[in-house]
Amino acid sequence: MRINDATRFPHPVLSLGGNDFISGEFDVRLEVQERPASGALAFRHQVVLTEPAIAELVENGRAAVGCFIRCNDTYHSELRELGWPGGTSDFPPGSLLNRVTVRPLIWLKEPLPTWDPGTIHPEFAPPVSMERGSVIAIGPEYVLSVGMAKFTPMESIFELSTSDDVPEGQVRIDPDAERIVILVDRPLFETINTLRGQALGPSVLMNGVYLPAVIEVLDALRTDEGTYSSRRWFQPFTAKCDAKGIDPKNTRSLLEAAQTLLGSPARQLARVVEEGEQ
Repeated sequence: MRINDATRFPHPVLSLGGNDFISGEFDVRLEVQERPASGALAFRHQVVLTEPAIAELVENGRAAVGCFIRCNDTYHSELRELGWPGGTSDFPPGSLLNRVTVRPLIWLKEPLPTWDPGTIHPEFAPPVSMERGSVIAIGPEYVLSVGMAKFTPMESIFELSTSDDVPEGQVRIDPDAERIVILVDRPLFETINTLRGQALGPSVLMNGVYLPAVIEVLDALRTDEGTYSSRRWFQPFTAKCDAKGIDPKNTRSLLEAAQTLLGSPARQLARVVEEGEQ
């Protein structure tokens, strides 16, 4: 069974937003350490578990903390037990690449025939009985970006081109190509090329051209991600999103997400003003 935020169990499970337990939090804080030269990597983790009854089960070896790790690009899928309360997990070269999902879990290593820690919601009419292997805590899922794709310069994902169909002074994009094509009219095309060669030109272009283009791409991915998954720009762009914790389908503000991806480009406009006053 694949576990997600909507999965329901016949027994109490500690989870974010759930009310099976009166109180308590479970999470696994991860730090990814990549070794580009060899392709190997390691996860450093620290377990956050504030539900005392479940923590006691883990400390006594009656339950285990781990993560379900999945990588579609390498077909890697495993449930890995983690050290308590922290530690490091090593992965060989090539085992994880690009988008990796990590779901923290706690499961029983032995049955609990009559368990009543005093913190279970009364609707379960404790004591409860659970079998070995039962999941008793689920943490929030992480989406990680592994590999060099996330370091691809944003400008290299895009391509500037002219189009007679674009109204004067406007910008449109065409994501249905190997690179995301930014379409402009001929005069604007020449202006952009001129700005590229000026010291402060990139700051102006980042705000006036690339920011709206990135917003448009995020909107396209939110609407129909599968249409573009085979395009060459898709992997580095989504890797950048994963590295920044951005999910186009669930982000509340595409403007905020685009600014995050571009490193808050509005800050660069101050330099333009300062240079203009000199």
